[in-house]
Amino acid sequence: MNKKAIVILGAIFLLIVGTLGFLVYSRYSSNEEQNPPPANSEPIPEDPNANGGNTNPPTTTPEQAEKLVRLTLSEQVISPILFYNGNGVTYLNQSGQLIKADFEALANGQIQLTRTRDLGIASKSNITKILWPKNGDDFIAEISASTGSGFSSGRGFSYFNFATGAYIDLPEQVKALEWMPSGDKILFIWVDKDAEGNEKATLNMADPDTKNYQQIAELYEADDVLHLSPDGMNLVFHRTQNTESVNKIIQTTPQGTIWKDLVKEGFNYGILWSPDSQKFLFSKKERNSQKYQLWYYDLLTGEVKNLGLFSTVDKAVWAGDSKTVYAAVPTSGSAGEGALTIDSFYKIDTATLEKKEYQAYASDLDGRDLFLNSAGDKLFFRNAQDGGLYYLDLNQ
Repeated sequence: MNKKAIVILGAIFLLIVGTLGFLVYSRYSSNEEQNPPPANSEPIPEDPNANGGNTNPPTTTPEQAEKLVRLTLSEQVISPILFYNGNGVTYLNQSGQLIKADFEALANGQIQLTRTRDLGIASKSNITKILWPKNGDDFIAEISASTGSGFSSGRGFSYFNFATGAYIDLPEQVKALEWMPSGDKILFIWVDKDAEGNEKATLNMADPDTKNYQQIAELYEADDVLHLSPDGMNLVFHRTQNTESVNKIIQTTPQGTIWKDLVKEGFNYGILWSPDSQKFLFSKKERNSQKYQLWYYDLLTGEVKNLGLFSTVDKAVWAGDSKTVYAAVPTSGSAGEGALTIDSFYKIDTATLEKKEYQAYASDLDGRDLFLNSAGDKLFFRNAQDGGLYYLDLNQ
């Protein structure tokens, strides 16, 4: 046999051996992938701490979750407001402690509260609301007339003086009040009864403890509530216990120099002034549904219009441009009835009535005491469902 034949036979032999080897390897690999693990092998245990101990996957993506942030964990807040310099918040907790906390920016764009501290003021029970002045550190607490509150009926007010560190309960004849912008005077309604039991109401100005008072005018009704513009130039008021179909909004001044009916038709309740003191929101009860809607009034032009949002002024806030309004609008329940609601959040241009809805990705939000941060891109609110302080990121 010559050399050429030997080479050809050798090549054929190597080809056959290689082909058989490849077939054996392929069959082994296929069986390994398809066969189940041995019977005595155990599955890898699931991490019990994944998803916070919840075996169900999260219902929102991380991006969605960042839109709504709870700032206080278990603590319930009363009348939260932004620091005057915009870098933190102040509020009272349910124990009557005055709390301050700073904002800390996080890498993911969120903020959290830091340096939370108790300012160590005297405690006061049954506080339901704080009336913060535009200037100064003193404040007035609205007190519910529960047993032990010191007030026999309805509601009462108590002035906290930082200089003395003490509360001063205002006389029960004070039925409504507003701070003057200076923070050292208040406007208030004083209601007395004559010998026959008839009520007589007067509008007055005085020091925050009602000393050095000056009577401005007599009022026709004893159940009025006051709303002073931020610049202190205009005062509007309306009744709170009127059961008739018409509840007017009336304008005067802190000096009582003018008296004018601004909104004469419909049942109107609640006022929220714009920062420029030229406009205000009010709540009007819709005749058919008996639900409140937000309305708008321009003091300069007299323009009045329906904003088309079924909500009330205690669930709304003006932006700094005095044109844009943010509001919590109930999708379950009705605003103004006292019961808890479940809300969606809206932005509305009061000039064009253009609306935008914000998705909060939560089903248990009842927005009250709304306010914005200095940049206007975060909407803070107290959630009446659990009393916590939250914010909604508006950059979405």
